[in-house]
Parts: sequence; C-alpha cells; structure tokens
Amino acid sequence: MAKIAEQKLAQAAEYLRQADIDLWLIYASEGSDPAVSLLTGLKTVGRTFFLLTKEGARYVLCPGIDALESQNSGLFDEVLPYASDPAQPLNDLVDRVGPRSIALNFSVEDNLCDGLTTGRYRYLARVLSRYAGCFCSSEPILQRIRSIKTSEEIAAVRRAVELTQDIYGEVFAQLRPGLTEYEIGQMFVDGMSRRGVVEAVSKELTMPIVMKERIAHREPGDAVLQPGDFLIMDFGIDYMGYCSDISRTAYFLKPGETEAPERFRMIFDAAHHAISAAFAVAKPGVKGYEVDQAARSYLVSRGLPEITHATGHQVGRYEHDGGTMFAPQWKRYGNAPFGTVEAGMIFTLEPTVLMEEGDYSVLCEEDILITEEGAEFISRRQDELVLVQCPDGERS
Repeated sequence: MAKIAEQKLAQAAEYLRQADIDLWLIYASEGSDPAVSLLTGLKTVGRTFFLLTKEGARYVLCPGIDALESQNSGLFDEVLPYASDPAQPLNDLVDRVGPRSIALNFSVEDNLCDGLTTGRYRYLARVLSRYAGCFCSSEPILQRIRSIKTSEEIAAVRRAVELTQDIYGEVFAQLRPGLTEYEIGQMFVDGMSRRGVVEAVSKELTMPIVMKERIAHREPGDAVLQPGDFLIMDFGIDYMGYCSDISRTAYFLKPGETEAPERFRMIFDAAHHAISAAFAVAKPGVKGYEVDQAARSYLVSRGLPEITHATGHQVGRYEHDGGTMFAPQWKRYGNAPFGTVEAGMIFTLEPTVLMEEGDYSVLCEEDILITEEGAEFISRRQDELVLVQCPDGERS
C-alpha cells in the first residue's frame, strides 16, 4: 500500500500544478474523509491536517500521540505534532506556503469529494480567516486522482476481479433447485471467508444481492428457486482496499429442458450485445453519456425497455467510485455523464434489462479498463446464460 500512496501523492502534485492550485488542505479525524485513505493509506485518529502543495511538498499537522504513524510512513517532508490547539501552528504552516488558492474537500454532487463537514469548513474559515477568500473545491483534482488508477491499483482491481470470478465458479457448481436466495447468498460468504476478503459495499463479510424476483438493490430472502426460475446475482469483493463488481444471470432448467426458453435467450442476447455496443464506444476522449447512449439505444432498438439506471460506474477503492459515469443526461446524475473518459479509469458495463413480473430480466455486469487505445475487459464476459440442471431424480 505504501507504493500506491506514493503514486497517488505524486498524482496530487501533478494535478495541482495543472489546475494552478497552490495548496490542498485536508482536515480529518477518525477516518472522516475518504480522501485520506485514498492518498496516504493512513488512519486518522485525532484532528489532523494534511497539506499538499503543487511543488510536491507534503506536510502533516497532528496530535503528538498520532505523529508516529505519519513519520513511519515516509510519505511526508514534515510531520508537525501539536499539543493542544492546532490553530496557530496551522496558520504558521499555511503562511510558510503562502498560497493564493487553497483546495478543500467539499462538493455538491460527489460524496467521495465531500469529506469536509460544514462545521469544519466554518472552523477553517474562522481559523484561517486571512485565507478564506482563497478557498475552492478540490473536486476536479480529487475526482481525477480517484478515477485514474496507477499500475499498482490496476493490479489490485484485477486480483479482486479474479477472486470474484473464482467464487462465482464455486457457487455455480453448487446451484440446484430447492435452494433459497439466502442459502445461495451464504455460498458467497463462505467463498469470501476462505479467501480472507469481504463484500465490496459493506466492507464486511455480508451477503451480496441474490434474487429470483423483486429485482432491486436488496438482501437475499427466503424465496425458493424452482425449475423454470431465473436468478440474478450481483457481487463484488474488497481485496486490499480495491473492489470488483460483477453480476451474473442464471436459469434453472425444467425437467427435460436442455436450454433456456427462446424469449429468455433473446433478452440475454440483447443485453450481451448492448454491452458490446457500449464497449466499442468506451475510449479516451468520449463523454460518459455517449457510452451510455450506445447501450441504451441498442436495447430500445430490440424492442426492450430503456435502462432505468446508468450503463456503468467507476470501480476502485469503492464499488461505486464516483466521478465520470456511463449515465444518461438526467438531473439525477448531475455532471457525471458529462465527464471525459480517460485512460486508467475502470468502469462497469451493466445495461440491465428489467422486465415486468412474469417475464425474464437479465443483468450481466462486466468490469473494463480504459486503455490508451480503447478499452479492455478485466472480467471474463458472460457469453451465455448459466444453466442449472435439475438433479437426476427430477428429470423427465
């Protein structure tokens, strides 16, 4: 993680220079700001101030009892312990930099760029009153740092995806009629436990989404899988602080069936081709909404409902990692659809086909890496429905 932190802090200096922002001030405690773990990998306890300059200087002002962790990290030019009130040493340190502009972590739209609370913003405005007119949002910088992965980050996400697919393979081998959603969810928990990883959203050893009905973001329930049912699984893990997000759709064969019903295969084929359409557009320089539109228009052209959500989101330290999205130009998504796709970003592609009750719904979600030339699938694509056989005794 130390190598990743060094890479992220180098990104910070580069993007500050590009934006011509003199100082980035991050004020956090008890893990209150997700930018701290992204940039440094450290855990803040007491009230801590991280100061990063566009020249690449790095300072930490923190309680004396917390100073050792920052010192041992080797990431900072100076670690300045304070005893009681940080106001004066903070002013002294900012004066040394002499900034014309100070970026703070506040954002209207992106929660991962909004780590500074209103109360702490007011504190900084009061304590640094001479500089309050210099404050600006760090959002443009922080979104790029979070979005554009370094080589070490990409390697971590690849490993998370690999482990996720291994667990899926184990679960597929155990599927059979008569299991409940909950029992299938427990199979994923067992797979994570054996590998020492946790679920991506909760960051704990909890069940992913497993559902044969009531398609939504929800926990598995007591519904029993029967021949003729379909099953959607939406699952990702957190591996060493980096996430995956992959979804799969399965069909439970009826006795005597060797393949899914024709209509289900048609819907799956449409979802698969929608992913291909989006993938073909995903490349550096395009806007997020352009990738979304490729999948969205394809499904409509097949006579299927319009996607009810974004075609894809970024993946990294979080399963939903903020910044540019493959999303429609809806107010719900703010500026995210208008962001520019850049090399090093990792996205999902998940053009869900959500049908009325009694019909078949499909969710195939893949993870892709944006490269200099275009895009690359990180996950192994689901090219056909997962078929679950009936036990021999139930065959006709």
